Order: sequence, then C-alpha cells, then structure tokens
Amino acid sequence: MANGAGGSITPFFTIWTEPRATIRRIVDTDPTRNVIALAAFGSGISALSGQWSKALGNNANLSVLWPLWVAVIVAFSAALGVLSLYLGGVVLKWSGSLLGGVASRVEVRAAVAWSQVPGIAGAILFLIAVLLGVPIPVPTPGALPQIDPAFYMIMVVEGVLGFWGFVVSLKCIGEVHRFSAWRALIAVLIPGLIVIIVLVLGSLLFHAIVGGHH
Repeated sequence: MANGAGGSITPFFTIWTEPRATIRRIVDTDPTRNVIALAAFGSGISALSGQWSKALGNNANLSVLWPLWVAVIVAFSAALGVLSLYLGGVVLKWSGSLLGGVASRVEVRAAVAWSQVPGIAGAILFLIAVLLGVPIPVPTPGALPQIDPAFYMIMVVEGVLGFWGFVVSLKCIGEVHRFSAWRALIAVLIPGLIVIIVLVLGSLLFHAIVGGHH
C-alpha cells in the first residue's frame, strides 16, 4: 500500500470493512486527503439524483434553462456539503472532547468525510437507477402512489448502505477521538439533544411570556 492509505484508491474499499484502521492510516499520513472532494461530491451527486428524478417524472414541463438550473443546484449543494463538513468538524470535536476525545478538527473532518463513502455509493446507485428508467413514485393528492418492485429493491439497498455508513461514521469518529463507537454515538447525539432542549425551553419561555400578557 504505497504512501499509506491516503496515497491510493485503497481506502475507498477498506473503509467499508476496516473503518478504524483505514481512518487511522489516513490521519497519520495526510488527514486532508480527498476530504473536500468527498464532502462536495456526496452532496452534489445526491442533488443531481434528485433533479433527474423530478425531471423524468415531469419532462413535459422542463424549461430550456433546466440544465443551467441543475448545475446551479448541484454546485450549491456541493458547497453546502463542504460547509456542513466544517461545521460538523467543529461540533464533533467539541462534543467528543466532552467525552475525553483527543481528535483535532482536521482529524474529525477526515473521519466525517471518509465515512460518507457508503452514502456516496448509495447516491450513485440511485442516480444509475433513475437513468436506467426505474420508476420513481410520484405523490398524488388523495391516492397512494404506485410503487414499482424495482424501486423497493433500490430502497432496501439504500437503507442498508445508509445504516452501514452510519456505523462506519461512528467507528471513524471513535478512532480519531481514540474511544469506542458507542461513545462516538453519544458524541453525535449530544448536539441534537442540546438543540432539542434549547427549543423546548425557548418554546416554554415564549408561551410563558405570551400567556402572562393575557
């Protein structure tokens, strides 16, 4: 494995089965390797899949500017993916440090970006399915959508890839912080719990203020 995990395509395969060993080799050699590209590509390919799906279900009403619109959406989604990566790096470094984690922001970003590989594979698979003509259910008011069996199969595979991607992310985050995947799960949940608590307290305060004026 020349130049470590970051020097070849090897980590794109080993991240599936050896996430801890793979991310450790990456952060020990070049923790910035492919990080931005993975974050941008993951969000961009998902946006492209969504736009193609909508277009195939409504191709009669497509504008001549549709390709330009798709390019703008994909570019914006890719930029948003990179922004989310940096925000996630800050948040997960902080929440991980509360639990004794030692990772730097750049190491957390590497863990988050590389753990997106299964999700990216799922997005590519969905795009291929759309381009091959797998019918995508279109919601119809007052009626249940007709779902093709092939679409069910795609969704099952997507679900499996999504679940495994989450497992990989916990193992990668745990490895860079040098603690278990279970502790990584807690680190991932902490920000969401804080947001929920703040929203609940804010809602209670709002109702108390409004109620006090009546």
